[in-house]
Amino acid sequence: MNWVTIIPWLVIFAALLVITGILEKGTNLTFSTRVFIAMILGMILGLALHFWGHEENTAEVRKWFSLIGYGYVDLLRMLIIPLVPTSIIVGLMNLKSQNELKQMGGRTIGMFLTTATIASILGLVLASVMKIGKGISTEGLQAREPERIVDVITQLRGFIPSNPVSSAANTDMIPLVVFSLFIGIAAVIAIGEKPESVEPFKNFMNSLLTIVINVAHLVIRLTPYGVIGLMAYWMSYTGIAAISHLGLFVIGIALACVIHIVIVYGGILYATSRVNVVKFIKAASPAMILAFTSRSSMGTLTLTVSTMINRLKVNSKVANFVGPIGAVMNMDACGGIYPAMVSIFAANAFGIELTVIQYLTIIIVSIVASIGSAGVPMGATAFTVITLTTVGLPVEAIGLVAGVDFIVDMFRTATNVTGDMMTSVVVANKLGEFDRDAFNSQDFSEKSAVETA
Repeated sequence: MNWVTIIPWLVIFAALLVITGILEKGTNLTFSTRVFIAMILGMILGLALHFWGHEENTAEVRKWFSLIGYGYVDLLRMLIIPLVPTSIIVGLMNLKSQNELKQMGGRTIGMFLTTATIASILGLVLASVMKIGKGISTEGLQAREPERIVDVITQLRGFIPSNPVSSAANTDMIPLVVFSLFIGIAAVIAIGEKPESVEPFKNFMNSLLTIVINVAHLVIRLTPYGVIGLMAYWMSYTGIAAISHLGLFVIGIALACVIHIVIVYGGILYATSRVNVVKFIKAASPAMILAFTSRSSMGTLTLTVSTMINRLKVNSKVANFVGPIGAVMNMDACGGIYPAMVSIFAANAFGIELTVIQYLTIIIVSIVASIGSAGVPMGATAFTVITLTTVGLPVEAIGLVAGVDFIVDMFRTATNVTGDMMTSVVVANKLGEFDRDAFNSQDFSEKSAVETA
């Protein structure tokens, strides 16, 4: 290890962090703008290290990038276990009646299933039109043993919270969400029958949520610094070589995500809530950018919920209900678009003609995947393997797209989080909990996401 060649890179990295601090304290730039600038600075530093760094020392430099980048992600994950069950339970207990519970839960899950269906169909159509996977060399690939793949039934059974404490310890979010829903529903029933018996528990949960949210505000302010570290780490490792071989696949995923956000989400927002998609994207941009750079729906959850409440003007009880559930159950891109497009990619790469039944099967399994994919980086891979296996396509096709997964995962996660925020607006509007006048009166060019969080 040669510290003479390592120290200059660390000095540059430290200087970029200092510049980021100056942008926060000494300028009037919005939070979204500062996060975007941080992303660009991190990319430039990462690419510079990739092309001009000494191979024997770049690993040591990356450790410092990861300390800041993944250290920030660890702080976000620190909030997940206290935030998810607390916000779900509080959100449910703030409902006025069991009937409101049925309306909110039914509308939320119904919207998730609707957009998941559209996402899987969009992925199939776009991949077929673009002929993604045609001409890809499949020589030298090793087949994966089917026995090593978990079947759908086993995966679904894993969603049952047999041990909530173990689920929390292992950050196994879906069983924890299910357990929280049971607690929240039971509390709503108890409030309707004997409210005074639940009042101490309700006060405790509200106090805990307030404290957790205050901690979250402190962590959110570190976002630009974390983004620099994340981007520098990824780009120094991969460079741009991965894009050259699978550029069409990357473009296809990105295009599908953009279409899904602008046309599908935008259309639903306007049709149901008369919300302009451009205004919505401006309001949602802080969470979208963090989702893009962190590649984690769960890691973005804190900022997602605060964006729903403070920028989208959704009532807190709706945001605290839709946000955590959406982070683990609303995966339009990871579970809908991505498995569908990889299936077409695999079929084209290996010269397989798909039948109508296989197309329908891809859609059905993708819908299941979209409400079951874990909200963490690379969470789409497991259900894509299940989709390929169920349809009878070569699972080894996953290896062909693995090199660019970190890139497409950015678009996937941003789409998932945007879908959560869109759903919160639609559900809140239906329940009379969306302040349209306050939303339309905002000028996002003058507001900081942190200041309004």
